[in-house]
Amino acid sequence: MKWLITLCLCLPLLAQAQDLVVKIPKRPVNHLDSDYQLKLLDLALRHSGQAFKIEQVDVDLNQFTLQQQLKTGKTINLFWMGTSSALESALLAVPVPLFRGLEGLRLSFIHEKDQEKFSQIETLEQLKKMRAAQGIGWSDNKIYQAAGIPTYMTRFTNLFRLMNDGGRLDFFPRNIVEIFAEQRELASQYPNLVVEQHLLIRYPFAEFFFVSPQYPKLAKALTRGLESAYADGSFMRFFRENPAIRTALASANLAGRTTIKLANPDMTPLLRSIPAQYWDYPPSQGQ
Repeated sequence: MKWLITLCLCLPLLAQAQDLVVKIPKRPVNHLDSDYQLKLLDLALRHSGQAFKIEQVDVDLNQFTLQQQLKTGKTINLFWMGTSSALESALLAVPVPLFRGLEGLRLSFIHEKDQEKFSQIETLEQLKKMRAAQGIGWSDNKIYQAAGIPTYMTRFTNLFRLMNDGGRLDFFPRNIVEIFAEQRELASQYPNLVVEQHLLIRYPFAEFFFVSPQYPKLAKALTRGLESAYADGSFMRFFRENPAIRTALASANLAGRTTIKLANPDMTPLLRSIPAQYWDYPPSQGQ
């Protein structure tokens, strides 16, 4: 009888030990993370059949050093990033686009005084005269550089201040979901920052969940969970009903913009092989 009591006491601990502990970085500008990626992560894990708990870790890292931390899996073991060949070789990619192709549709933050200047731009050659703001270690840095667009790279949170102050940088491209979420979050702090009204920059791109190679079980659970969420329709319900997605599509005026297409020089085989069912806005390669 004593052994039975001991077993009963241990069972909750054994069950708890089987939980996947998902450790993600907590970022200073993160309202969209909370409204979209974190909710999608929770949806995928609930569909995986695996017990889990999500922990947010306070880290002060640019994306390059964050990738190094993610590789070891000691501090964090999962994050969402635009894909690249370097990331796919160093980490475990879960090859389901988080935004169904909206990742490759870019609007830009500009200083409020610069709209007239951007309204005159119709071609890539004209856009090359402008300087783009980008974060350190971002996968799409190569896209702008290959297109001949001058870029300035620094820590993510510094970019908003630099754009608001004006003078050093001309535009800060963001995917159409990010830009409206960040505008709402940062409007009072950066009053000179506005969403540019004329241009749409488009390139083939996708944001994936990336998992530390030390946690293959987590990567498999996420893949299984996302596939299950697609199969029962819950992914598409989440996507179509998510307030951040709905606001972005209602606010972007995509049809009324001049589109400038950029090629992705790092179009990975994994990105090319994503099934059509995972795209609302499929990649459009080339200029």
